[in-house]
Amino acid sequence: MDKNFLSDIILKLKKRGCDQSDIFYVKNFSMSSSKRLGKIEKNEQSENVEIGIRAIIGKKQSIISSNNLDLNNIDKLLDRLYEMVSHVPENNYCGLAEESSISNFSQNEFELLDLFDSKIPKFSELTSKAEKLESSALENKFITNSEGAEVEWSKSDYFLLGSNGITQQFSKTQSSYILAILAGKDDNMERAYDYKSEVYFDDLDNLEQVGMQTAERAIKKLNSRKIQTTKSNVIFDSRISSSLLNNFINACNATSIARGTSFLKNKLDKRIFSKDVNIVDNPNMKRKIKSKIIDCEGIKCRKKNIVENGYLKYFINSLEQSRQLKSPPTGNASRSVSSVPYPSATNLYLDKGPHTKKNIIKNLKTGLLVTELMGSSINLANGDYSRGASGFWIENGEIQYPVSEVTIAGNLLDMFKKLIPANDLTFKYGINAPSCLIENLTIAGI
Repeated sequence: MDKNFLSDIILKLKKRGCDQSDIFYVKNFSMSSSKRLGKIEKNEQSENVEIGIRAIIGKKQSIISSNNLDLNNIDKLLDRLYEMVSHVPENNYCGLAEESSISNFSQNEFELLDLFDSKIPKFSELTSKAEKLESSALENKFITNSEGAEVEWSKSDYFLLGSNGITQQFSKTQSSYILAILAGKDDNMERAYDYKSEVYFDDLDNLEQVGMQTAERAIKKLNSRKIQTTKSNVIFDSRISSSLLNNFINACNATSIARGTSFLKNKLDKRIFSKDVNIVDNPNMKRKIKSKIIDCEGIKCRKKNIVENGYLKYFINSLEQSRQLKSPPTGNASRSVSSVPYPSATNLYLDKGPHTKKNIIKNLKTGLLVTELMGSSINLANGDYSRGASGFWIENGEIQYPVSEVTIAGNLLDMFKKLIPANDLTFKYGINAPSCLIENLTIAGI
């Protein structure tokens, strides 16, 4: 993208009477291949460009987006945008960053994060990986059906330019796989899946092994039982424990805090976890899909403990919430082409604890190891938590049998206080956590 093209748009908005403006340009190229039951289901390739233009007049802001970059269309968009921003309600906290607070984008510093894979895979490579992923699972005789396996690669070019002097231009890549299969025995059927996303195509796991392990997980769930309603210890397996972390970060998003709709609104600098718990937001991790050096408003991104030794230290914000709450910006602003900046975590993780999951299980008289969560009834205003679940029942330190059709209920504040992390933290998603033990939760069964 030619910088002059974007600069001309900002100049045109200024001539129309706009005080501030910025432009976010994205060009995306993606390829994917999927197979189901041994047959190619689709090979897709797409390329698209989109531009988002934000205008601010006084305390009013509006945004418009399009994938048509023809100059005549751009002029029509600007006319429409000016009319829109002239008639929206005032927002006392909107506005671009002051020039003095903007960090210059360093290409050298960005390249140190290693977020761009120069390799462009061929369709034959995508298809081969999808084939290995699914066929290795289907080789197990108890796998009776497949919802398919898909492997995808994408490259995105970004350009952000603002009237306040912000300039960011960079490219990132992302590769991922997903597999979902069904195991069956007699009249019983169980589903298992796996998913992963990486910056580098060749960093995707050994997909034959992934397929076999996914099949084994599905088979272990066969002949599951229902249990009586009880109160017991619950272990959230590392494959699904990140959902608890997602509930937490949504509750300490400054947008919810400013609206007063979060159960954490009065908990800043208060202990909400045990003293051994640390939750980290780290944008500076190499080869991680959410890494960045500067957020979309020009604020420097730094590693920080959202929770430190059990104490809540930050509400993540963008500039709008920073102004509203009169707190320093945290460098957590993200945006899409069609949205204004909003608070979002980068590479968020719950730091590992000292104990293995095996030892935690061994020390339980009774408990439930949850390996899958379904549905969601979570009230972030008061922390009430209720989710459907399945997993494995534990007695006397040993896994006894698979369990299904139960509901786990509690309150997130109480759950956070009792949370004990295991040491099996791995980085597979944007939000990651080890297995977590939470004592004395309600398990609703029959």
